Amino acid sequence: MIHSSASGPNSILYSVWKKVNFLHLAILLEHFSPLVAFGYHPHSLKASNGVVLNKPRKPSYDSPASFGIIVLLNPLSKILERVMTVRLLTIAHSKTILDPNQCGSLPGLSASDYSLSLAHEVRMLERP
Repeated sequence: MIHSSASGPNSILYSVWKKVNFLHLAILLEHFSPLVAFGYHPHSLKASNGVVLNKPRKPSYDSPASFGIIVLLNPLSKILERVMTVRLLTIAHSKTILDPNQCGSLPGLSASDYSLSLAHEVRMLERP
């Protein structure tokens, strides 16, 4: 069986959590709510696995620079991070604390959007 993601320290694939979320939309949110309410981030969600890989086309593997490390985080930790990001973005938008020119790291906005916005502003300044 081919998986699209590697498992983290708890050996449960992210695809499994996606199916859990699909079958019962609120189950993960229900389990994360107490953690968020108490501001607690369990040690088990901070654990990770490191996988050492050979870098391709190296003449020798005698040096640490010939290897790369991939860190596999706990999928639940990634999901909790996403939940918190969405909640914080919602608060930031409702309180209008984001700069109106902020585009990067926001859903639906990118550097391309910022470039188009900047080009529009320049064109408006060029008009007599």
